[in-house]
Amino acid sequence: MPEFNQELIEAFKAKAALVSAKVVEKATIADALQYAFEVCQAKEPAQLLAPENCETGPKGPLGCPTRATKILAAPSLSDEDFAALEKLCEGKNIACIKDNLRKHLAGIDVGFSFAELGVAASGTCMAITDKEDVRLSGMIAEIHVLVLQKSKIYPDLPSIAPFLRERMNGGKVSYTTLITGPSRTADIERVGAIGVHGPLELHIILLEG
Repeated sequence: MPEFNQELIEAFKAKAALVSAKVVEKATIADALQYAFEVCQAKEPAQLLAPENCETGPKGPLGCPTRATKILAAPSLSDEDFAALEKLCEGKNIACIKDNLRKHLAGIDVGFSFAELGVAASGTCMAITDKEDVRLSGMIAEIHVLVLQKSKIYPDLPSIAPFLRERMNGGKVSYTTLITGPSRTADIERVGAIGVHGPLELHIILLEG
């Protein structure tokens, strides 16, 4: 099992909580998949913020129609793990998708992805989002579930500079996303709002292995 620094883990958890992220600890990827499934199962169906050709349910709190079938998007999963997630969702009115997220830009219920590393000083996760479907899974989902290995938590931003330089100097177009809590803005009359430009909730799963 990879070694990890418990002090950094506790600091990361404290800072992530301050920016409204929910942090849980799980032992295996199977546990993480179970958690994502349970989060999706427990939430209200996603509200469709744009027209979409799909079966709809009753209107949500914003007056927008909801999607009749919930969507759990997991484009980063291996075929084996995706099959396991599909099995969990079978018969539970949850559709698992791995690609073509552009077809669901009106909004999805849960996006599941992986962080490359974490920053304890700010509760930040760094994700490699070169693939569009991976980017969208963390942008158009009402809830984003992000998996981070405990052994990949670093003290502060300067300590991850080598990784960022490597990404920038790779000689090809790349996307690197730094995620700190759910989407948050105060652009309109300086009133804080969550979920305007992205997920309403961020769940970070700290994985042991």
